[in-house]
Amino acid sequence: MESGHVILLNGTSSSGKTSIARALQEWLTEPYMNVSVDGFFNCYPEKFLNPRSREEAQTFSRLIPSVVSGLHGSVAALADAGNNMIVDHVLEKSEWLNECVERWAGLTVLFVGVRCPLEIAEQRETARGDRNMGTARHQYDRVHAHGLYDLEVDTSLLKPDECAAEIIAAIDRQPAQSAFRRLIDRRHHSPTAFG
Repeated sequence: MESGHVILLNGTSSSGKTSIARALQEWLTEPYMNVSVDGFFNCYPEKFLNPRSREEAQTFSRLIPSVVSGLHGSVAALADAGNNMIVDHVLEKSEWLNECVERWAGLTVLFVGVRCPLEIAEQRETARGDRNMGTARHQYDRVHAHGLYDLEVDTSLLKPDECAAEIIAAIDRQPAQSAFRRLIDRRHHSPTAFG
């Protein structure tokens, strides 16, 4: 069975990844599943996601590595089974990108940086009302630190449908050596190359 393709959308909270993922599902001719790191966290009870006690906060902190790693493994398994995947992620830790590189090494991955100015991400964060204030600022310099994508889109300049159109065009171009392939090569030459 042929493996599915992966579109990895990486950006801060409130950068516009979810809207792009929905537009991609609408416009792609092949069916794509949409999974997100937030979606995996939301499988847990509300009391751990918005802790009311120190113990609940500590429990949530302990969950983070296993939830993120579970997402990476799930995407690998689903794509290996032939499913096309859109992954809405916040790669704020280098070890998370390392794990994606290791687990998805045999897959076709289009790596998309979803950017917008910090001020706009913070305005969206405030307007949404369902985000912890300061999350976008905390993530802003971390998520793009590896510095390598197949494509970057700026959601302050482009609407979700326009971002989706650029991503679909990038899929059609199929670069000779994808960003993910270069990250894999970089990792093999220097295991600490991006963390």
